[in-house]
Amino acid sequence: MASLSQIFQGGASTSSPREAPAQLLVVSWNIEFGVQAAAAAAALLHSAQLSDADLILLQEMDEQGTELVARMVGLEYVYVPASIHPQTGRNFGNAVLSRWPLTDPGVVSLPYASAVQGQPRHLVHAVAHVGPMRIRACSVHTEVATLSPPKRRKQFAAIADVTSAGPDELLVIGGDFNTLTRRGIEAVTSRLASIGARRATEGAGPTLRKGGREFSLDHIYTRSLTPMSCGVVAGLGASDHRPLWVRLAPQAIAYDSASVAD
Repeated sequence: MASLSQIFQGGASTSSPREAPAQLLVVSWNIEFGVQAAAAAAALLHSAQLSDADLILLQEMDEQGTELVARMVGLEYVYVPASIHPQTGRNFGNAVLSRWPLTDPGVVSLPYASAVQGQPRHLVHAVAHVGPMRIRACSVHTEVATLSPPKRRKQFAAIADVTSAGPDELLVIGGDFNTLTRRGIEAVTSRLASIGARRATEGAGPTLRKGGREFSLDHIYTRSLTPMSCGVVAGLGASDHRPLWVRLAPQAIAYDSASVAD
């Protein structure tokens, strides 16, 4: 694991829930360079699909933008920068935000830096205390496809290594996996299946439109939490990525694929 010397943690939930909800709403969103953090916070507050999120996993953030989102929405947060981005000159990293108390923050450095800019990538995680449950929530941003497939697979393997607490730990792993192809999605899904995590947002729809094409770059994987419905929210304008959401049942409920909504 990498150093936590630059960890940023704070915020406070505006509500004080005590019992676990019947369904847990998780949102993952790459907010392009974090430059429209205020617009993203407004969307998280007012979008019908996002406004009651329990856990929010953000990528491409700096500490100021993360704190702003947490303050506007009323959440706790953990943020760790991976690098200073050469395009913005600001910190560039991932965050976990929660309506529930967060403890035990950690960061996992992913092997291999960008082949173009030399930037490292990482995974940031923390334990959300959702009523009586402890859920390890992980926000991840893997390298783009200019990194070779074997090296990207090693990044996926490093993501799986975060589950040191054992196979029974409740787990949410979400973020931008930069999966341009079906083969890329299958590589992530296969590796995380080895630790008992499933792709909870399968069928949610593409999260990025570029050059007239649609891509599913962002995903949420879960273990011991049952996906009930999922989707993306288009047209928000705060980022080039669309936010991805999934509703999860804490208890084992038979999964009906017909309930998954675009």
